[in-house]
Amino acid sequence: MLKQIPLSLFLFGASALSSCGKHELPPQEYVAYIQNSQNGLFVSTKANGVNYTLQYQPTDYLVMLQLKSFSIPAETFKEQYNRFKGIEHYVFHIDRKEWDSLVTKASDTSKVRKGMTEYLDFKIQKDIKLVEGDDTIPCGISECESSMGMLPYYSFVLGFNAKDYSGDRKFIYGNKMIGTGNIKLEITSSSIKKIPKLKMNG
Repeated sequence: MLKQIPLSLFLFGASALSSCGKHELPPQEYVAYIQNSQNGLFVSTKANGVNYTLQYQPTDYLVMLQLKSFSIPAETFKEQYNRFKGIEHYVFHIDRKEWDSLVTKASDTSKVRKGMTEYLDFKIQKDIKLVEGDDTIPCGISECESSMGMLPYYSFVLGFNAKDYSGDRKFIYGNKMIGTGNIKLEITSSSIKKIPKLKMNG
């Protein structure tokens, strides 16, 4: 299964890159562009006191995260790229402290806490969907990243079966476990179209 790397490890000067971007960017600048919230590929919202963030992951970006390198031989890059193409990948974060606080306020706290691990590992996938135009796409991949409680958020690697679509992506998370209502985040088509090309080193 895919192992996601903390985004902070690849955050190189993101604030210096504007939403205009460049036609081509070398790996470090490309990663910084993808992670820069000003470019619309990293979005957030707050509901019921909880912060939620969503990072869109282009396939080029995902390959570098997977291989943990900015310098990848062309053949290796192509091989990894082919592994991931056809799936739209995202990373979804839920602030841990605030979300746990909602759990303690649930009507049946003991029952909710007992099922928390199972929910985060397996059942949350059923509460996540992606809307592309008239199509609603269920979450095909949901991997809860284990942090041993060291990170201030719950992190999920998500994948959706992709198709030839050029419109906005509307991400919806409806927590049926504690009934928070639908959380909505959007990655616009204009933000995706502006993603620069990756210019690999060498």
